[in-house]
Amino acid sequence: MGYRSEVVFAIAPPLVDKFLAVMAASEKVRDLVKYNEAYKEGIRFGFYNEGDIVVNLNSIKWYEDFEEVRKITKFFEDAVNDNEGGEDFVRFIRIGEDPEDREVMGYYEEDQLYIPSPGICW
Repeated sequence: MGYRSEVVFAIAPPLVDKFLAVMAASEKVRDLVKYNEAYKEGIRFGFYNEGDIVVNLNSIKWYEDFEEVRKITKFFEDAVNDNEGGEDFVRFIRIGEDPEDREVMGYYEEDQLYIPSPGICW
């Protein structure tokens, strides 16, 4: 079955086009973030503010050797590390099965976007 994580991320309008370009360039990224009706997960548009996107991925295998994980992680790392304030336009949170296994990047809607234990609240 493998190790699973809860992942949620949000992207403000100034960086949405860049993320959509990442999706357009990779079928695996598109397949990962598309909306799944059965699990109420995937991409949502205009969730917090007009033009933003929020993605919720429940119980996912988030392994760095997966292409889609590397591409999404790189997008967020690039945004956070850019000198134009990109960290204010993104928020990424991942919590593994071990609650001490966490990644958090960016500040977009940080008061609203979080993962409580045991499930996601958004």
